[in-house]
Parts: sequence; C-alpha cells; structure tokens
Amino acid sequence: MGLKVLRPSVMRSSEWWKREQRDKEQWQHLRDQIKRRDNWTCVYCGFRSYTFMMVNHIGAEDNHSPENLETICKPCHAVLHMGVNALQGYLSVIDSTAQQVEIVRSTRKLVHLQTPWSTIEQQVLAQFLTPNGKVYTQEESVAWANRMIQAIPPNAFRGYLPDGFAVIFHEQGPWQDFPEAVHMWGYRNQ
Repeated sequence: MGLKVLRPSVMRSSEWWKREQRDKEQWQHLRDQIKRRDNWTCVYCGFRSYTFMMVNHIGAEDNHSPENLETICKPCHAVLHMGVNALQGYLSVIDSTAQQVEIVRSTRKLVHLQTPWSTIEQQVLAQFLTPNGKVYTQEESVAWANRMIQAIPPNAFRGYLPDGFAVIFHEQGPWQDFPEAVHMWGYRNQ
C-alpha cells in the first residue's frame, strides 16, 4: 500500500466536539486495533513507532468504522488540523510548492540531529519557501484556516490549504514530562 498525500487541512466545525461523546474504553480498544492493522505506521509519511502514534478520522468524527480510521504520526496529524495548531502558534503557512510530507520528514530529521529550533526553522525555510515567498504570521495563518473552514463544500468534512502553500512547524515544548523530540517527533535517544 502506498502512502497517502498529506495536505494541510481543517475539519468542518460541526465535527469539533464529537470526540467528547466517545466511550473512552471502546475508543482505546479501537485505536489499538487500527494501529495494529496499519503496523504502527503513519499512512502519510511512513514513520513507524509503537509510541505516540495517533488515530485520525478521515471523515465524520462519530464514524468509528475501520474504513474511516487511519494511523498517523503527531506531526502529520498537526498538519491535518492546521487551524488549531496555527492558533496555538505551532504551525505557520508559507508560500511553497513542496510536498507537505517532505517538510515533515526534513523537520523530523533535524529534530533527530538535535538541531536547535531556530536553526530548524531557518533550514526548512531555506529549503521549502518559494523564492521571494512569504511566511505568514500566526494571525494570517489562523485567517487561512478560517477561510478554509468557510470553503468546505456541502457533504465534505475537510477543507484544504490551496496548492502553492504549505505549513512549517514551530517548537511546541514538552508534554506530560516528555521532551518534544520524543512526544512529537518520535526521537527516543534523549
């Protein structure tokens, strides 16, 4: 099975709160099944790990059928939910014709090399920003997400960032006593 194309996206706002209605025990069991089915491998970038992998709904958040679920790493999941991550300052939109998955892979490699975040951002921009391209501010990136939500077609669940744009990552910091390199990027040799 080939990898899926990763595109920065947002979910229809009617889907945002459906996850709170899940039975936590059933959801945990189902998530484990899906990760096993997908061999703990992200369907977008091919990263494989037994920890911190997530399960994403392809369509409706209350449709828990296996066909509507996929295993995904945290960075790719952040790209699929770019609005909330832009709002929190973790992602910025850039002018770029690069494949989004290449930005994920390049960032992961630099994190694994223990590169400081300021240098990661400089190197990723040098590699993926179009000549004379723009790096959008947090407010502008959130505005992109809001326009994408408004443009979601009827009967669709996601809106996508138009071609010619991508997102870059910013430092998130630790989560529940795990360094970012571990919980976000899967780097275990801390």
